Amino acid sequence: MSGTVVEIKPAKPLLEIIKISPEMATRLLELNTLNRPLSEVHVQRIAKQIKDGKWRFNGDTIKIADTNDVLDGQHRLWAIIEARKPIETVIVRGIKRDAFSTIDTVRRMRSGGDVLALAGAQRHRNVSASALAWLLRWQRDTLTDYRAPKNKIENSDIEVAFEAHPRIVTAVERAMKLRGLANVSTMAFIFYILTNRDMELAERMMHTLENPAGVAINDPFFRLRTYFTLDHHRPKDALMTIALAFKAINAAAAGKPVEKLMWRNQGDHPEEFPSLDAG
Repeated sequence: MSGTVVEIKPAKPLLEIIKISPEMATRLLELNTLNRPLSEVHVQRIAKQIKDGKWRFNGDTIKIADTNDVLDGQHRLWAIIEARKPIETVIVRGIKRDAFSTIDTVRRMRSGGDVLALAGAQRHRNVSASALAWLLRWQRDTLTDYRAPKNKIENSDIEVAFEAHPRIVTAVERAMKLRGLANVSTMAFIFYILTNRDMELAERMMHTLENPAGVAINDPFFRLRTYFTLDHHRPKDALMTIALAFKAINAAAAGKPVEKLMWRNQGDHPEEFPSLDAG
């Protein structure tokens, strides 16, 4: 269905699948008197998905009251306008306005692990989703600013990444041996990208982290393990972990001993985030 949006007041709720254009979204919002606080960040997130072609028809509904107020879907409508592209969605008209208070009261946000479950992952789904998120941040060069709303990893990103990197689950299973020492998802990400460059070096890193017996104390991976064991009851910062791991890997690949493994990210002369040069 296409054309001009008109005021419809059906006797009973009417459901239809419709492609909503920016012009139609504007008209629906003009008819709306139930103006609720709008999250610009949420609008931009949805708009970016639409612009990037990642928005998919998922059965979610835009709910219009019998008074023509938008009960649910205000952010999606604004995102359509922002993206300047239409989307196909389900629209339900004629809902009683007093039903507004019951909307979204039982909905649970889908996690990356839920997405991987639907994609066929059998084990370690949440950890694998987290590892894929770190992989995407690294690929997009947004590691140091990953908390910024514009750099948020969406579930659709996780789904596409899993299709491209199904072996991340194998990396997670390998990194599970480091539970109690390091964050599994972070180490799975590091191990995964290193296996794609130098499998022998990747295995050497994991073996040393698991059991450093017989390894020299100035070995880069011995120093990395020392970082994890010092004050081990306190959670380690993920960025610091990745930075130190990259430094240790680079040093090990170059055959260089390390007397002190550190990344100076504060102070008057902070270091840039280290790149992964090995391989």
